[in-house]
Amino acid sequence: MGKWKWPMIRRCVGILACAFGALFFTAGCAPTRDGHDLKALGLAYQLKELKEPRPNRAHVLRVDLTNRRIRPAVVIGEDPDGDGPAETALTDPRKLASGRSTIAFVNTNPWDSFPDNTGRRNRRWFEGQPVDIHGLAVSGGQVRSHGQPGSASVLVNGQGRVFLGDGPGDSPVEAMTGFGQIVRKGAVIVPAGGAVHPRTAIGVDRSGNAMWMVVVDGRQERYSEGMNLHELGSLMLGLGCWNATNMDGGGSSIMGLVGEDGQLHVVNSPSDRRLNVTAIRPLPMVLTIVKKSDSSLPPVTDVDSTQR
Repeated sequence: MGKWKWPMIRRCVGILACAFGALFFTAGCAPTRDGHDLKALGLAYQLKELKEPRPNRAHVLRVDLTNRRIRPAVVIGEDPDGDGPAETALTDPRKLASGRSTIAFVNTNPWDSFPDNTGRRNRRWFEGQPVDIHGLAVSGGQVRSHGQPGSASVLVNGQGRVFLGDGPGDSPVEAMTGFGQIVRKGAVIVPAGGAVHPRTAIGVDRSGNAMWMVVVDGRQERYSEGMNLHELGSLMLGLGCWNATNMDGGGSSIMGLVGEDGQLHVVNSPSDRRLNVTAIRPLPMVLTIVKKSDSSLPPVTDVDSTQR
């Protein structure tokens, strides 16, 4: 068989495997949800297909933080050892986001495994693996991992507003941490050039009324090859972000969104492969957007200066 046919064969096998995997997940794992009007819930999804400087597919989810029917919520995997050193165990992100009220999710914090007796770390990630979360991780007001001064934290207050860095008022109800801020006060702050990878970013506008959750696929030649940090910052700035943070990326980059069928689907193309088939990497935690069940919750108040 001619060599030129192999890339197409591999692509077809990958697509069929992904479709089968998605079908299996939808049928066997995901809870059925009522149909959701995403626009009415304050969510707007867009796929941006970029040609320059290389092929890229950016999955953009804009969230209206003033919408009283939704709220951001961090979900962290189970703690495998209580007071031991592990802060969580890696879990399929679709399981982390499997609550019936979840309508969207993305990955968040980086992490690492623990060294064995020889000092080696197993970075061939597997579900159930005990890991150490890097940076601040808070879910429902409970701190699982503590942050460090100057870390690139993304904080959610009690009114459901998102802040990058130090947020106003009380301790955050939800919190996560990325590798570093890429947009600050309306300017890209990372230099041009650098390594190209799959990326995940979270950004907010100046008013504090909107948040963007963005995943850029990568490591897939001629389909979506990834971005450097300057390109990612420029993308976030162009969307309207006043501040934006680069979260964990690479094979961890993933975005899920509820479809018209009421099921939660992975909408991007994660870069990990096993036998040339797409593999979903287990994660320590995810940021979800959930639909509130109690419409009597207090309204979100306007924030006119917190992002300045």
